[in-house]
Amino acid sequence: MTRHLLLPSFAFTALSLCTAATAVAEPCTLKELRWMEGTWRDSDKGSAAEERWAEGPNGRVIGNSWALHKDTPGGVIEAMTLLEEEGRLVMRIRHFDATLGQAREDKDAPMLFVATSCGHNSVMLEGTGDQSGERFVYTRDRKQLRFVGDFIHQGKPIHVELKFSAAGS
Repeated sequence: MTRHLLLPSFAFTALSLCTAATAVAEPCTLKELRWMEGTWRDSDKGSAAEERWAEGPNGRVIGNSWALHKDTPGGVIEAMTLLEEEGRLVMRIRHFDATLGQAREDKDAPMLFVATSCGHNSVMLEGTGDQSGERFVYTRDRKQLRFVGDFIHQGKPIHVELKFSAAGS
């Protein structure tokens, strides 16, 4: 139940796989994404996950997560960063095994997603490069953060939905 189900994690079930080769961001700034900040948890019978977002240096947004589920012995650890680059908002993601000894992505090639739309408490990101055709949406409603994503893993489409609650709620 990890985002990317071994790939990332965000709100509309009408999302479909996108085939555009390049994602172009509409106006969206890091300040507009402060609603993501906090510690968020999701769990059910077969999995548990936590995601944290915080403001970092120079206003960037930094995230990390872990997920444990029956399909991934030892779990998955994820590092994420959101930056404004060349007039667009870019998210880079790396996935690691439980020992942090092995990244899933090449050492010089993190997953790259670009914000294509921002709304009140929502952001949609679309993949570029090897992630072309993938997309995910984060939305927040009070003390819940929702992740809905469509990914391609080993040539097969994967749809992921997670509903996180604010830690301590």
